[in-house]
Amino acid sequence: MSLTRYGYRNAINGFFEFPTENARRILPRGIEPVEPHHGSSVLAVTVFHFHESEVGEYGEVVYAILTPPRVEDGRLPQGAFFPWQVATTSKASREHAIERWHLPHWMDDVGVDFEPSNEGRSLTARVEAEGSLALEMTITDHSWNEVSHLYQSFQQDDEGRYMCNILFEGEKSEHEEETGRIKLHEHPFNRDIEISEVFEQPFREMWMRDGHQLFDPLRTL
Repeated sequence: MSLTRYGYRNAINGFFEFPTENARRILPRGIEPVEPHHGSSVLAVTVFHFHESEVGEYGEVVYAILTPPRVEDGRLPQGAFFPWQVATTSKASREHAIERWHLPHWMDDVGVDFEPSNEGRSLTARVEAEGSLALEMTITDHSWNEVSHLYQSFQQDDEGRYMCNILFEGEKSEHEEETGRIKLHEHPFNRDIEISEVFEQPFREMWMRDGHQLFDPLRTL
């Protein structure tokens, strides 16, 4: 199978500290979280607006935990993730990701709305599930650069464990100014997270626009 390409208008991401105890309740045995501080792991929240894919245009939100990457061919990835909940705005995109990437999904369509600030220096994503708001996340910009960055994703389901290399290409702003914010609502969508223990400000935030993801074929571990 060749590379799989997804084009996006916007992709925003925040790294939020939350307790390692919470991370370990989510991670399968044998996968460890990255700890920026002892007892504190990283909840990574990413929201996409894809305009180009095999299944058309859709929005997507990903909850993942930062994990150690694998160094292969001498190239160190920018980061590695274990996504434990993915949600999309269409059935077709959900079925595609489950079949091809073995990703665990919220099994109903969600609503994903992006709202830029008046001055265009921040972007807010709101995600609705089951008819009510589940999360709101605002990411701010800094300096912009064209990048080509490698990331890794680790998955597990009843059939096995998997890994995929993902190349992000496009215009990117990344910083640690702690100017973004997340609000997680009491909602079944957030059932795996101790909301009161998640830091509301990201210690790192990333905004990518007008780019694409290139997925290597999935590998069984």
